[in-house]
Amino acid sequence: MRFIRNQKGFTLIELAIVLVVIGLILGAVLKGQDLINNAKAKRALTDAQGLSAMAHLFVDRYGRLPGDCDSDGDVNYATLNSISSAFGAAAAPAFCYPPALATAGADQQWNEFIQAQLQSSAAPRDLAKNSFGGAKYLASYTTGGVAYNVVAMTDIPCYAAKAMDTNIDGTLDAGLGSVRIVTGAAAVTLATNAWTACTTEQTVVDVAYFYDKRPN
Repeated sequence: MRFIRNQKGFTLIELAIVLVVIGLILGAVLKGQDLINNAKAKRALTDAQGLSAMAHLFVDRYGRLPGDCDSDGDVNYATLNSISSAFGAAAAPAFCYPPALATAGADQQWNEFIQAQLQSSAAPRDLAKNSFGGAKYLASYTTGGVAYNVVAMTDIPCYAAKAMDTNIDGTLDAGLGSVRIVTGAAAVTLATNAWTACTTEQTVVDVAYFYDKRPN
């Protein structure tokens, strides 16, 4: 005797339930990614403000900025679009004054923060890494014969850079406030208030935060 198997398929209700479950899972994944991105953006803002606060504290203690090896009022490291791998893989805590040279390497500011016990004794490469995998560090920028000190933040997605701009300046003014877009190794936007480099919200840009004084 031959038995006929029951080959019954899914009902419309069962398919609908499966689709709803898939939709809920996708929604949760997208929402989770949103939360992660927002957390990274907030961390980038906190990093910039925290580094500024540490620089001011260092000045209060030692009368000069960390990495200002010639004590002329500006950080000697002037590269605005470095990457975290440009920093050393081993800590070498030491103060650079009295200065033997008028320049300092990228690591010097982190070594001085370590010596001042404002940072843990970790590799400058690790200390300089921001929440998006780029770098955060102090640098100087000169325009019109005047040197300005900035917190440089590299490889920041535009949505996070704009959030920094809005939180610190109170409005989106990419080239007019304290938060400005970096346009080269030693160039900052000074005139436009538009984030013209941001073709999408995921476009990666470099940012300079003028934490003590700023141009115009």
